[in-house]
Amino acid sequence: MVRRFLLQCLKLSLPVFALFALVAWVDPYCLYHTGGPVSRGLKEKNLYHSGRTMPFSNMLWKLVDFRRNPEANILLGDSRLSYFDLDSLKALTGDSYYNLGVPGGNYVTIDHTFRYADSLATLRNVMVQVSFRGMHASQNFDIYAEPAGLLERPWSYVYNRRVIEASGLNVYTTLFPNSLAYDVPGADQWRDVLDAERAAAEQWAMDTTVYQKLQYIADRCRAEGARLILVEYPTHPDLQRIVQEAGLGPAREAYLTRLRTMAPVVDLDQPGMFPADRSFWRDPLHLTVDAQRALIPLIWER
Repeated sequence: MVRRFLLQCLKLSLPVFALFALVAWVDPYCLYHTGGPVSRGLKEKNLYHSGRTMPFSNMLWKLVDFRRNPEANILLGDSRLSYFDLDSLKALTGDSYYNLGVPGGNYVTIDHTFRYADSLATLRNVMVQVSFRGMHASQNFDIYAEPAGLLERPWSYVYNRRVIEASGLNVYTTLFPNSLAYDVPGADQWRDVLDAERAAAEQWAMDTTVYQKLQYIADRCRAEGARLILVEYPTHPDLQRIVQEAGLGPAREAYLTRLRTMAPVVDLDQPGMFPADRSFWRDPLHLTVDAQRALIPLIWER
């Protein structure tokens, strides 16, 4: 009787074990290995399949990859670093950088990823893409904890629902290449971004704990002899007007003054610095890949 029961349990569990084995074989974030049936290029492409999964996917991928390939030079920030041209940066500076910018990233993310990178490499050059809009009290969510937890408990990777979903996506796109769209702005994205930014500006609440996070980074860089640059990325004039109309100009200036006590600040979010022509922008927050390349000499040729 007991033997029959155990045999039945084994039969019922076989599909589950098969699923776990498939996840480990596909390994969408290369936690266990860098081989498997799906190419690295396709895995990286699939990180940008959906805005819903982009923050988790990019964070886990970069934590795993940086641990395997640590760099002394890093970029920290949000989705505006997603398509940063590292080859152009290397051509200008002669240095290799690792891009730890993550879609959905905020100052909580920057704090965690800096500490993570600092634990794995002796840092030499650190660029932090800062953001006045990111000082809003609503921007204190944490997209780091879940991916970091998988690194601490790697056995849980095969039954994490996001990893299982990513494995299915990788198998599907291997079988049906070019069947999905990747990070394509919706028809209403421009308006949606402006509406969200206007609502935040009209109900402005500053999270001053951000300064403590940035001060920690500045202190660690100083102690290690690393060069730190804080860069305020450009936004479209439509968004700049929202900030001014909400009366946030003085608060923004005070924010920049505080940052300058920590490290050199490059403020690229100034009227007239970038064309208002929408062909340069994916939405009011994000430059196109080509336009973003123009930032490199503005930041590093100083």
